[in-house]
Amino acid sequence: MLFFHQKSQQAIFQQADFRDTMKTAQKGDVIYCDPPYVPLSDTAYFSSYTQNGFSEKDQIDLAVLAEELYHRGIPVIISNHNTPKTREYYHQAQLIEFNTRRLISCKSRNTASELLAVYMPTKS
Repeated sequence: MLFFHQKSQQAIFQQADFRDTMKTAQKGDVIYCDPPYVPLSDTAYFSSYTQNGFSEKDQIDLAVLAEELYHRGIPVIISNHNTPKTREYYHQAQLIEFNTRRLISCKSRNTASELLAVYMPTKS
């Protein structure tokens, strides 16, 4: 935590729509996105982080913008559930799978498969 605190002194934290934030990205920036996750089933749909929710169109827009930033030389990392849909959305990225244990109301739940979609430009 101390390391994060020290490094965060050089960071800029913004509260804005991801589209607006990503449009202002410049070389030297690194973008990390932790959007509301794609639901694991038709009945599990937690996406109410925002007033209007986070739709499938939002998920697609995020992937498209990440790809655009990648082509501009700006790294983007996105975390989400490991589902066929997320693999489709982020098919242009390097996908890193990992398992994590879910905690809901401090009670341990089953493990869930997650992924990181990494759009990492190569240095030229």
